[in-house]
Amino acid sequence: FSEAEITRRPVEDLVLQMKDLNIDKVINFPFPTPPSTEALVAAEELLVSLGALQELPHIGRMKELQRSRLNCPITPLGRAMASFPVAPRYGKMLALGKQQDCLPYVVAVVAAMTVREIFQNLDRPAGSEDESSKLNQRRARLTQMRRLWAGQGASLHLGDLMVMLGAVGACEFAGCTPKFCEDNGLRYKAMVEIRKLRGQLTNAVNSVCPEVGAFVDPKMTPPTEHQVVCLRQIVLAGLGDHLARRLQVEDMLDPKWKNGYKTPLMDDPVFIHPNSVLFKTLPEFVVYQEIMETSKMYMRGVSAVEAEWVPQFLPQYCHFGPPLETPAPWFCSSTGTIRCHRSSTFFRVGWQLPAVEMEYPEGLERFRLFARFLLEGQVCPKLKKHTSHLLSNSSIMMKTWAKLQPRTEAILGPLVSMKVDCREALLSVWKTQEKFLLSAYCQWLPEAMHQDVTKVWPPV
Repeated sequence: FSEAEITRRPVEDLVLQMKDLNIDKVINFPFPTPPSTEALVAAEELLVSLGALQELPHIGRMKELQRSRLNCPITPLGRAMASFPVAPRYGKMLALGKQQDCLPYVVAVVAAMTVREIFQNLDRPAGSEDESSKLNQRRARLTQMRRLWAGQGASLHLGDLMVMLGAVGACEFAGCTPKFCEDNGLRYKAMVEIRKLRGQLTNAVNSVCPEVGAFVDPKMTPPTEHQVVCLRQIVLAGLGDHLARRLQVEDMLDPKWKNGYKTPLMDDPVFIHPNSVLFKTLPEFVVYQEIMETSKMYMRGVSAVEAEWVPQFLPQYCHFGPPLETPAPWFCSSTGTIRCHRSSTFFRVGWQLPAVEMEYPEGLERFRLFARFLLEGQVCPKLKKHTSHLLSNSSIMMKTWAKLQPRTEAILGPLVSMKVDCREALLSVWKTQEKFLLSAYCQWLPEAMHQDVTKVWPPV
């Protein structure tokens, strides 16, 4: 008998499907052949990092901590991911595919990555000189087509996934015939399977998001430059634990490690395969589909990513430093939140990453900043005209001795107690408590102005 499907499926896929059936305590499930606890923990950690499961707070002893790790509930994103008949990493990519009208391209790439081995194996030894000559011609043709499908500029940065996308698009455009596949080094059976899977995935996407109205376009045009950037970011979000960085000079412990890459998951270096379109460009950061071992450890399905994207799209893998003093934190009028720049390092390996703009971290400092920006009229422009009349400079909200000033505590206390540290939270409180912050704000103004302020409160 062949193995039961439950034993062949990747553990993270199995765990996600069970969570989707509201079986939260997967470890208690009576598996016929249970996966190891370590495999279940690793699967849940991956699903938490993908946003498919909600991480529970870490409290208690180690045993309780491990139990809580195996009890994470599914998120709305996780339910969407579970609807797609592909690995959770690829499900995440599909769930993000609506951006910039990228969905048809994400569907095509995910189908190709799932089917795998879409190119004919032309590296086999030849049995005769005639066969050797034919193989060389076909290798040259496939290399030429890979370059063509990879494109130039922005497209090339999508790397091997752009080659897959180009191959799927060209094959469909030509009618997905055996002759086209044979002439261009593609496996006909694989391309037919990709065509079927594209249809399945498109139907699944439409059932999850009917408003998208996705369809399989046999004459799909190549993605624009903006769409290629968006695709690279979507791939990064799905393959975040498969990030690799080109080895730095100080990491070169062996001359054989030249052009190698370091990954957080392995001690030894890995390399870009010579067949990859990124083999010569060697980007600093890449994500890969999988690692295969031949004469070296080679990455397959390689795509280049920008260093500054890592903390933006993979914050769960980064350790962030405190907000930078320069540039100083500021109030963003479009989002109504406090923004700042923070530097970070990538987990386990400690790679230093560029400082990026992000929301100011939660805590008392954020409430202090919000109070300051409120006093300066940045949160509510109607208060701007009063800034020149303030009895104290708004900057004292940030001073270590601010508590010595009763008016600072008068405005900070209500903000903290009502959890108001952004414009949306403030407007929400004002809907039910119109006089919220009125007396506290008046303490910052001369008494002669109190009556005018009261008339226009809340200042929205």
